[in-house]
Amino acid sequence: MQRFSWTHQTLKWVFMVSSMLFGTVVCAESTPASTAVATFSSPISYQVYNILAAEIYVRQANPGQAALHYIAVAQQAKDASLAQRAAELATMADDAQLVSRALELWAEIDPNSLEARQYRALSHVQAGRYEAAVKDFVVIRDQMKKKDGGGFELMVSLLEIQRDAQHAYGTLKHYVDTVDQSAPAQLALAEMANGSDHFDEAISAAQVAKKSGTKPQKEQASRLIAEALMGLKQPNKALDEFGPVAHASKDWDLKLSYGRMLILTDRRSEATPLYQQLYAKQPENVDILYTLGLLHLEQKQFNVAEPLIKKLQEVPERANDASYFLGQIHEGQKRTKDAITAYKQAARGTFAMESARRLTALLFATEGLAPARAWIHEYLPTVSNEVHKARLLVMEGKLLHEQKQYAEAEKVFAQALTVNPLDADALYNRALSTERLGRFADAEKDLRDVMSLQPDNASVLNALGYMLMTNTERYTEAESLIRKAIVLAPDDAPVMDSMGWILFRTGKAEEAEAWLRKAYEHLPDPEIAGHLVEVLLARGKADDAKRLLKDTLAKFPDDPLLTKLKDKLVGL
Repeated sequence: MQRFSWTHQTLKWVFMVSSMLFGTVVCAESTPASTAVATFSSPISYQVYNILAAEIYVRQANPGQAALHYIAVAQQAKDASLAQRAAELATMADDAQLVSRALELWAEIDPNSLEARQYRALSHVQAGRYEAAVKDFVVIRDQMKKKDGGGFELMVSLLEIQRDAQHAYGTLKHYVDTVDQSAPAQLALAEMANGSDHFDEAISAAQVAKKSGTKPQKEQASRLIAEALMGLKQPNKALDEFGPVAHASKDWDLKLSYGRMLILTDRRSEATPLYQQLYAKQPENVDILYTLGLLHLEQKQFNVAEPLIKKLQEVPERANDASYFLGQIHEGQKRTKDAITAYKQAARGTFAMESARRLTALLFATEGLAPARAWIHEYLPTVSNEVHKARLLVMEGKLLHEQKQYAEAEKVFAQALTVNPLDADALYNRALSTERLGRFADAEKDLRDVMSLQPDNASVLNALGYMLMTNTERYTEAESLIRKAIVLAPDDAPVMDSMGWILFRTGKAEEAEAWLRKAYEHLPDPEIAGHLVEVLLARGKADDAKRLLKDTLAKFPDDPLLTKLKDKLVGL
């Protein structure tokens, strides 16, 4: 709303009385409407009293009482600016009834005020009074149309900024149903219907516009129908509707909308040539440049993606993000040193943690554990986010665990939990390390703590079930946990492996074989292969066991479990 301003005469009286009264405590009545004008020596004294009382309530952070005083004086003085001030304060008080009362008074005093009509219309919208809102909007539309021809557009823009999308949509629908069935109105209704998830209504409105509108309006109608079909989970129909229109159109914004839709439906190979056209037309459009670079990167077209991403690096607000993608490009090109340099730059941006993870893995793979740990400790002091600090320490702990330095790994995971006590990843990985150290009870406690944080985490359920099976004879409890995990992750190979192994441990070798074969089909892992070999041997299928062992050893010649099984099979 505009800033409130008093009339000259009223302001003169306020200043005069303020000079006499301020410095002492002035008390205002809380119910000004009940105060009779006759108790004051003149209308001006009544006005001054209420204005001063209202402003004192404002200072006391009581806008509702202040609004009541302004309503009282506005009624007596027939002053629109006082009614406007009342409406402002009622809005601050978040009192819908008081807002409505002030706005009605404002419109009554100044029926030609567009501003009063606007705020009253919006008040009706918020209360769901669609018919009353439309009546005000029609007056606003007609008056604005005489001024600059933009009355309908103003109405739509006012509805678009409303907090309650459903009420905004309901108002516009009432307007279209009762006042205006033109193509522009139908398009506006379809746009708002999509925004409030009324997809069938959006299609109906857009189809009306598609029949009666101009060529550009028909194109927009096709876009809105496609967006509604996307909302209804019918992507193929959406693209069939929109594709021919977008390709034939000369509207580049329309083509861009279609390109985004192709990406959303994972049809990136079709989106790429379209974005190349868009980039040729708008080479300075950063969003198009960004998307085109990622499209080439995702399709592993590294040499094409690289110059685009380097250009993106020149945009200050996108430089760090571009460095992250450049790191991925260099990884794909086997340019490890360049990738490390790029990830170090990206570690200061939006993709900081992902960059840190990739950088740590590259350093570990190419230079070893010490340089990877050194970088983490160099980077840690620059990180202010406690969750991110904990994640970095978990990265370090995983590297130590991988190198079988379980005691040192445990210390690092404990440090991560000092930073963030609810870090489930740190608890989970510490459990894996403490189990390897032979401290099963500590490991079980950590896993149960993770389960309390993430009761539907299949990996944690599986880990605890497997741990119980291999470290205790609590097979019934272990099987229960593994069965819960298999329900949550039916295609997860490690969970299937655990299911097969617990069935074997409990004397159900035939069922165990079926589960382990299924697990091995999903993931030809040496541990799964080892379990399957043992089950095959137990079932008298020595030839199958030898064949599987030989094939797996060819891929994993140094695996200790497979080596033990090889020795076991020598005499068979």
